[in-house]
Amino acid sequence: MKLVTTTKTKLITRPISISFKKFSHNEIETIASIESESSEFPWSINQLFESILNLNNLCYAVSVKSQIVGYVIAMPAADSADILNITIHKDFKRKGYGSSLIDYLTKELISKGIKTIFLEVRRGNFAAISLYSSLGFAEISVRKNYYTKNSNQLSRREDGIIMCLELST
Repeated sequence: MKLVTTTKTKLITRPISISFKKFSHNEIETIASIESESSEFPWSINQLFESILNLNNLCYAVSVKSQIVGYVIAMPAADSADILNITIHKDFKRKGYGSSLIDYLTKELISKGIKTIFLEVRRGNFAAISLYSSLGFAEISVRKNYYTKNSNQLSRREDGIIMCLELST
């Protein structure tokens, strides 16, 4: 005769301290580091700096335990906004921080009277397209051969997918 013992355990969930804040040029080194480590096609520090200095742009960071792990830069205009760049540190991807950051941005944009968010993503960036689709973004257009595949082979091009999210106020 075999004796079987069953033990019930409780799932213990420990909350992670996640926060959002506007960021400025003071965090440029951290932002540039996240960008270069986490993006296959990173923005230059100059591109980041110029975007941050544009006072019309909205620049938000997501932090875990006071450490910046991602950021978004959006440019509002009239009643729409474009997400110019969003990056999550490679060690924090696929953990919900990207969607949390977009949710935070969306609330901020709604409070400013924004009705539509646009973004553009490389056709080959399947993870990003999946994330955006799960958040309600829909493909509305294609920019044929918009992106270069890499700087060593400028003749190799990739389509840009334009996606849109209609906000409900």
